[in-house]
Amino acid sequence: MRPLTALAGLTGAAMLVNRRLRTTSELPHDHVGGTRLRWNWRGHELFATEMGDGPPILLIHGLEAGASSFEFRRLAPLLARAHRVIAFDFLGCGLSPMPDLAYTVDLFVDQIVDALAEFAQEPVTLVGRSLGAAFAIRAASRAADRVGRLVTICPTGLGGILDEEPRSAQRPLAMLLHAPVIGETTFNGLASMTALRRTLRTQLYAQPASVTDEVVRHYYAVTHQPGARFVPAQRIGGLLNCDIARDLPFVAAPVLVLWGELASNADPLSKAAEYVRLAKDGRLVTFAHSGLLPHEEEPEATAAAIETFSAKGAHVA
Repeated sequence: MRPLTALAGLTGAAMLVNRRLRTTSELPHDHVGGTRLRWNWRGHELFATEMGDGPPILLIHGLEAGASSFEFRRLAPLLARAHRVIAFDFLGCGLSPMPDLAYTVDLFVDQIVDALAEFAQEPVTLVGRSLGAAFAIRAASRAADRVGRLVTICPTGLGGILDEEPRSAQRPLAMLLHAPVIGETTFNGLASMTALRRTLRTQLYAQPASVTDEVVRHYYAVTHQPGARFVPAQRIGGLLNCDIARDLPFVAAPVLVLWGELASNADPLSKAAEYVRLAKDGRLVTFAHSGLLPHEEEPEATAAAIETFSAKGAHVA
């Protein structure tokens, strides 16, 4: 009985720690402002906002950054000077509900395709980052009539593990993270404040000074909301792998690739040329002082590149 008693004690302790993290983490909030849009998608209320007037721009966040309003808090107001800017959270990410669903590439692509129809009556400029950019590329190949121009910020899904079949060890880890107590406990360990700060400094941002306490607290709050582990579990399990080499050549719209010159080895600048090569009409803009988040570290320059591309479609350098 002693081992069972010890196990019960450990389980109880883990549940208390998990509950404390959920209740004491500072909840994320709307960082963009603007007008809150009501969007019920497949029975789920999704967080969405809009600001500005003019030709529509739809912003698609990456899966690492959590709430769309946080990722685009600097870029959205700049673009809103001449555009109607719409941002929404993927189901299971950020400020939207985080149910335990079988999240797949098709589910996220469906959200983008439906958002194109929900929020605009004319072709939009579709802007996506990281894995969100990969989903946006696939959505643009499916809904060509609704995407006038496509902007990809350091897209992911071309080379590396994201274009491979899941490995045998990945599925059990995904199942582990879905487990009620041990899954949440394991995820909390992976998403500690120290681990998040290290990842942000070495993988996403070019300048360590950009990783402020506010940034770390936001990521920490998002990753400790109830259900926040379900989408990462699917990604770790290889269920969100997306080889966009099969999609990008079929995108009819002009494609702009944005990349920070100081990007990490995980997604170095050298990859950018391959995206441009695969696109029917592709062009590249780089940012000298940015990593994988140029819209965070050089928002004015990022906005200027998008505005020029969206307005004229002329070559930008």
